[in-house]
Amino acid sequence: MSVLGVNQSVSGLKWVFKESNERLSLALSQKFGLSEVVAKALTARGIDLETAESYLRPTLKNNLPNPFSLKDMERAARRMASAVMAGEPIGLMGDYDVDGATSTALLKMFLIGCGVKPLCFIPDREDGYGPNIGKMKEFAKAGCKLVATLDCGMTAFDPLEYGTRICGLDIIVLDHHDPEKTLPNAYAVVNPKRLDEPIDHPCRYMAAVGVVFLFVVALNNILRSQGFYKDKTEPNLMKYLDLVAFGTVCDVVKLSGVNRLFVKSGLNQMKLGQNKGIAALAQLVGLEEAPSAYHLGYVFGPRINACGRVGKSDIGMRLLSTDDEIEAAALAQILEDLNMTRRDIEAAVLQAATEQVEHRMSNDPFIVVQGEDWHQGVVGIVAGRLKDKYNLPVFALSIEGDEVKGSSRSVQGVDLGTLVMNAIEKKILSRGGGHPMAAGFSLHREKLADFYNYLKENITPEQIGTDNQILEIDGLVDIGGVVPTLTEQISLLAPFGEANPEPRFVVKNVMISRPILLKNGHIACTLSGRGGKYLSAIAFRAEGSALGDTLLNAKNKYFHVAGFLKQEHWKGKTKMQIQIHDIAPV
Repeated sequence: MSVLGVNQSVSGLKWVFKESNERLSLALSQKFGLSEVVAKALTARGIDLETAESYLRPTLKNNLPNPFSLKDMERAARRMASAVMAGEPIGLMGDYDVDGATSTALLKMFLIGCGVKPLCFIPDREDGYGPNIGKMKEFAKAGCKLVATLDCGMTAFDPLEYGTRICGLDIIVLDHHDPEKTLPNAYAVVNPKRLDEPIDHPCRYMAAVGVVFLFVVALNNILRSQGFYKDKTEPNLMKYLDLVAFGTVCDVVKLSGVNRLFVKSGLNQMKLGQNKGIAALAQLVGLEEAPSAYHLGYVFGPRINACGRVGKSDIGMRLLSTDDEIEAAALAQILEDLNMTRRDIEAAVLQAATEQVEHRMSNDPFIVVQGEDWHQGVVGIVAGRLKDKYNLPVFALSIEGDEVKGSSRSVQGVDLGTLVMNAIEKKILSRGGGHPMAAGFSLHREKLADFYNYLKENITPEQIGTDNQILEIDGLVDIGGVVPTLTEQISLLAPFGEANPEPRFVVKNVMISRPILLKNGHIACTLSGRGGKYLSAIAFRAEGSALGDTLLNAKNKYFHVAGFLKQEHWKGKTKMQIQIHDIAPV
C-alpha cells in the first residue's frame, strides 16, 4: 500500500511503508518509552522484545568474537609476536582507501607502542591495487623478514609468490575481500570470507580494519602470555576503536552484529578526541558536535580518500597515526587541498560521463561509461553519482593506452563482487575485487567488447526488479512532532549504514518556502505547517534534478516531504532539520 497515496513522487518513486508489527511496536514503545514511529522503525529492522535491549544499548565487552576462531589467526599472531619480541623489522602494506589507511594506521600504532617501528607502504593509484613485486624487493632490501598486507593481498598471487619464494619473506594477509578458489602463497591468510570459513561466521562481513583489530587483540594476548609486558605498559586496545569505526563506515560493510558494535563503541571513543588526526579533521571542517557515522562517511572519509585518488596515498595513514598535533594540522590541510582538486576533476569527468548516458542508444539494465585518460581516482565516485541518478548498476572505465581500469557501483539485486570474480576466472578481467555494492577491476583494451557482452549475459532487468523505483518509509509525522525528543530516540538506532538504514519519515502537509541554491548543488529551504510550525530543510546535490527543480519553484503549494530527521548544530545553536530525499504534492 502506498504512503498517503503517493504512487509517483516528483522523483518518479512510489512511497511504501516498511513492513512492521503493530502489536510488537506498541509493546516496544511501552517497555522502552519510545515514540510509536520509532518503535515501528525498530520492528521493521527485525528487532523484537528479546533483542531490543542489546540493540539499543550494545556493548563490545561480551560480544567481541574470539579472534582465534578465524583460520590462520593464531599462526599469524604468533609469528608477529616473535618478531616484536626479537625486534625484527616488520613491513606493512595497505590499500589506498580509508579501510586500508585505518588498518595500516592501527597496526602501525600498536607496533610502535610495543617498541617496533614498522616500514609502512601505501601504493599510489598508479602503482595498482595491492602488493607488487617491486615492493616485495624493497621490503626484503630493507631487512624485513615479515610483511603484513592489510585490506589487500587475497588475489595478489604472483607478488606474494615472489615475496615468499624469491625474497624469503613471511607474508601475513589480513583481508576481507572475496577470495578465489585457491589462496595465495603466504605464511598465513586471515580472511573471514575464506571459502573454508563458515558462511555464518560472525566476522564474515567485517571491514579489513575490523579483521586487523581482531589480529591486534590476538597478538596482544600472545605477547601478554609470553611476559612481554612484564616491564612495560600494556597498550589500551580500546583507543583504536575510533579507527575501526572510521574504516568500517567508509568501506560500506553491513552495520549489523559486531560491525555495529565496532562503530557504536568507536564513535564513543572518538568523542574523547585522542586521535590527533581525526581531531585535526574535525577542527578543519568546523565540526561543533561529536562525530557521527554520517561525518565519517561523508565529511572525513572523502578527505582521507582524496590522497589515494589525486595525491600521495600515504598521507591519510600518516595523519591517522601521528601523535603530533602540528603535523596532524598540516597533513589535514594537505588533504583538504587535495579534496578540492579531486572535486574539480570529478566534476569534469561526471559531466562527460553524464553526456554519454544521455546519448546512449541501448536499454541495457546497466550503464557503462568510458573515457580516455579519465582520472582513475574519481571514476568510482562518478559511478556512484550515476548510480544514484539512474538507479542502475554503473561501470565507469578509464582507458590509458592498452590498459583499462574501472570502478563500479550497484543497486539491490546485482552482486558486483561475485560478478567481478567470475569475470576474472573467465579471463575477461585481469584483476579486481570488491563487495556486492562496489568493485574495482582492470582489463586489457581488447577485452572491452567481451566485458560488455559478459555484462549483458549476467545482468538482467529481473535482477534489478522494481525495488529501485520504491522509496521505503518508516512512519509519518506532523511538523509539530519533529522535536528533540524524537530525534534523540531515533539516534538510539544509530549508527546507520548498510544493513542498518537510517529511518526515513514523511512530514505531512507542509508548504515549501525560501528555497536557496547553495554551493555543490545543495538546496536549503523552510517547511511551514498549517499550525504555524516551521522546520529547516536541505536537499543535498539536488540541483538539476526533478526534486531540485520542484523545490526551487514550489511557491504556495503544499507537499509531503520524505527524509531523515536531524538536529542541526551551527554556531552553538541547535535546530531541527529534515534532510530531504523526495517530495510529493498533496
